[in-house]
Amino acid sequence: MKKVYPIIGALLLSASTLAKDDVPWFESNTPLTQAHKHLLNGDLPAMFSSLVEVWQLDKNQSIAPHLNALFLQSLEVDCGKSLDTKPFPNWLNSVVVIRSDIQSPGRDAYRAIIEVEADKTIKDITLSKWVTRNLSTDSSLNTVALSDNVTKYVKRYNLNSRMQMGLYRIDVTAADQSSWSSWLVLGDPKAKVSVRWQSKDQWKVERNALLNPHCPLPKLEASLYDFIDGKYNRVWSQSYESDYPNELNQNVIEPGRYVLAVSMNHARWQGPIIVEQSQIISKTYDVSLDE
Repeated sequence: MKKVYPIIGALLLSASTLAKDDVPWFESNTPLTQAHKHLLNGDLPAMFSSLVEVWQLDKNQSIAPHLNALFLQSLEVDCGKSLDTKPFPNWLNSVVVIRSDIQSPGRDAYRAIIEVEADKTIKDITLSKWVTRNLSTDSSLNTVALSDNVTKYVKRYNLNSRMQMGLYRIDVTAADQSSWSSWLVLGDPKAKVSVRWQSKDQWKVERNALLNPHCPLPKLEASLYDFIDGKYNRVWSQSYESDYPNELNQNVIEPGRYVLAVSMNHARWQGPIIVEQSQIISKTYDVSLDE
């Protein structure tokens, strides 16, 4: 824990300015001070529980950056694996939450996606922002059969703006009325690796900060989509965890006009939940007969 002390010290100093009547903040017993104490003591589940309570009770957005810094510091320990020790129920295999920022010529789009793998038939999946605010009325729920017993359910929300930091709630309801729910805290991290277009046919990977050694390596994915019968269909895809390329080998696909999407994905955990931040850039891409 020694390596986290300098940043925690700065957080403690800023927290002391939040105390009232000049009472030393360590002598108070608010959820915020408890979150700091638990982080100092290495009790990440208790720290996370206190942080959820702060987000539930606090109405002053001025401390949101402080809460974000505190949360991001907790991820330096083990990338969020210890924030929640409660396992999934036996019928729920995995939960992945993805925030996507999509940049295409002349338009930016935002999505929230929840992927659930389950042994039971799932009736509904919802993601809402505290307090009980629906993300969007533009949503869909699709299924993919992975095996005879396991199905992947994908709930997709099309958003008007980027998902903000703060407290969210995930609810999964099965057809037999079994249910599972969890609080989800989203921070506002700055992407440590990002991607942008460098020329007509090339992109550039930019490294903006040191990576958290406890988190998976950022994954770059390049995909080609064909537009058929009013829908985009992925016809090719390749992912990379290192030695990121900056262009596409055109020999992988037949000549024609496609949409090329390049994404940079950062992943962490919140206990058993996987949380991903995805930056996607896309543009029209021509593969000529001469190549």
